[in-house]
Amino acid sequence: GEMVVECACVRQPGGPAGNTAITATVGNLSGAAKLNFSFLAAVPKYAKLTILPLTDTTIPPGGSLKVQMVVENPSEPHRPVMMRLKPKYINGQSGAQVEEDIKVTNLPSWV
Repeated sequence: GEMVVECACVRQPGGPAGNTAITATVGNLSGAAKLNFSFLAAVPKYAKLTILPLTDTTIPPGGSLKVQMVVENPSEPHRPVMMRLKPKYINGQSGAQVEEDIKVTNLPSWV
Protein backbone atom coordinates (compact mmCIF):
# COMPACT_ATOMS: atom_id res chain seq x y z
CA GLY A 1 0.00 0.00 0.00
CA GLU A 2 0.89 3.66 -0.07
CA MET A 3 0.73 3.98 3.70
CA VAL A 4 2.53 2.36 6.60
CA VAL A 5 1.24 2.44 10.18
CA GLU A 6 3.43 1.78 13.21
CA CYS A 7 1.86 1.56 16.68
CA ALA A 8 3.74 2.33 19.90
CA CYS A 9 1.99 1.30 23.13
CA VAL A 10 2.54 2.71 26.63
CA ARG A 11 0.67 1.64 29.77
CA GLN A 12 -0.98 4.57 31.51
CA PRO A 13 -0.24 4.58 35.23
CA GLY A 14 -2.90 5.91 37.55
CA GLY A 15 -5.78 5.26 35.15
CA PRO A 16 -8.20 2.34 35.24
CA ALA A 17 -6.56 -1.07 34.97
CA GLY A 18 -5.92 -1.95 31.38
CA ASN A 19 -5.48 1.61 30.06
CA THR A 20 -2.97 1.90 27.22
CA ALA A 21 -1.93 4.97 25.24
CA ILE A 22 -1.25 4.09 21.61
CA THR A 23 0.53 6.37 19.17
CA ALA A 24 -0.02 5.31 15.57
CA THR A 25 2.48 6.90 13.19
CA VAL A 26 0.94 6.96 9.72
CA GLY A 27 3.59 7.28 7.02
CA ASN A 28 2.95 8.33 3.43
CA LEU A 29 5.16 6.24 1.12
CA SER A 30 3.79 7.69 -2.12
CA GLY A 31 4.78 10.74 -4.14
CA ALA A 32 1.34 12.33 -3.64
CA ALA A 33 0.07 14.22 -0.62
CA LYS A 34 -2.79 12.69 1.37
CA LEU A 35 -5.45 15.38 1.83
CA ASN A 36 -8.53 15.55 4.12
CA PHE A 37 -7.01 12.73 6.15
CA SER A 38 -9.33 11.10 8.67
CA PHE A 39 -8.84 8.06 10.84
CA LEU A 40 -11.25 5.50 12.21
CA ALA A 41 -10.32 2.55 14.37
CA ALA A 42 -12.24 -0.32 15.92
CA VAL A 43 -11.53 -2.72 18.78
CA PRO A 44 -13.53 -5.73 20.05
CA LYS A 45 -16.66 -5.05 22.15
CA TYR A 46 -14.90 -5.90 25.44
CA ALA A 47 -12.51 -2.96 24.97
CA LYS A 48 -13.10 0.78 24.59
CA LEU A 49 -11.23 3.04 22.17
CA THR A 50 -10.83 6.82 22.22
CA ILE A 51 -9.14 8.64 19.33
CA LEU A 52 -7.81 12.09 20.19
CA PRO A 53 -8.36 14.91 17.67
CA LEU A 54 -5.86 14.89 14.79
CA THR A 55 -3.21 17.61 14.75
CA ASP A 56 -3.33 17.85 10.94
CA THR A 57 -5.35 16.53 7.98
CA THR A 58 -2.60 16.58 5.34
CA ILE A 59 0.30 14.13 5.08
CA PRO A 60 2.96 15.31 2.61
CA PRO A 61 4.80 12.87 0.31
CA GLY A 62 7.33 10.97 2.42
CA GLY A 63 5.87 12.56 5.57
CA SER A 64 3.97 11.16 8.52
CA LEU A 65 1.24 12.03 11.01
CA LYS A 66 0.85 10.82 14.60
CA VAL A 67 -2.58 9.63 15.75
CA GLN A 68 -3.06 9.41 19.54
CA MET A 69 -5.46 6.80 20.92
CA VAL A 70 -6.35 5.34 24.30
CA VAL A 71 -7.56 1.75 24.68
CA GLU A 72 -9.29 0.56 27.85
CA ASN A 73 -9.37 -3.21 28.18
CA PRO A 74 -10.86 -4.27 31.53
CA SER A 75 -11.51 -7.86 30.37
CA GLU A 76 -11.07 -10.54 33.04
CA PRO A 77 -9.42 -12.89 32.34
CA HIS A 78 -7.35 -10.61 30.13
CA ARG A 79 -7.99 -10.93 26.39
CA PRO A 80 -5.55 -9.31 23.97
CA VAL A 81 -6.86 -6.59 21.66
CA MET A 82 -6.87 -6.74 17.89
CA MET A 83 -7.52 -3.47 16.13
CA ARG A 84 -8.81 -2.46 12.70
CA LEU A 85 -7.65 0.87 11.31
CA LYS A 86 -9.46 2.71 8.52
CA PRO A 87 -7.48 5.69 7.26
CA LYS A 88 -9.38 7.73 4.68
CA TYR A 89 -7.96 10.47 2.47
CA ILE A 90 -7.96 12.15 -0.92
CA ASN A 91 -5.01 11.40 -3.19
CA GLY A 92 -3.47 14.80 -3.90
CA GLN A 93 -2.39 13.74 -7.40
CA SER A 94 -5.48 11.99 -8.78
CA GLY A 95 -8.16 13.56 -6.57
CA ALA A 96 -9.52 10.07 -5.82
CA GLN A 97 -10.98 9.32 -2.40
CA VAL A 98 -9.23 6.32 -0.83
CA GLU A 99 -10.19 4.25 2.21
CA GLU A 100 -7.76 1.64 3.49
CA ASP A 101 -8.53 -1.21 5.89
CA ILE A 102 -5.61 -2.33 8.04
CA LYS A 103 -5.70 -5.14 10.62
CA VAL A 104 -3.33 -4.73 13.58
CA THR A 105 -2.72 -8.10 15.20
CA ASN A 106 0.72 -7.51 16.71
CA LEU A 107 -0.11 -5.25 19.66
CA PRO A 108 1.61 -6.34 22.90
CA SER A 109 -0.35 -9.05 24.72
CA TRP A 110 -0.87 -6.75 27.76
CA VAL A 111 -2.90 -4.17 25.79
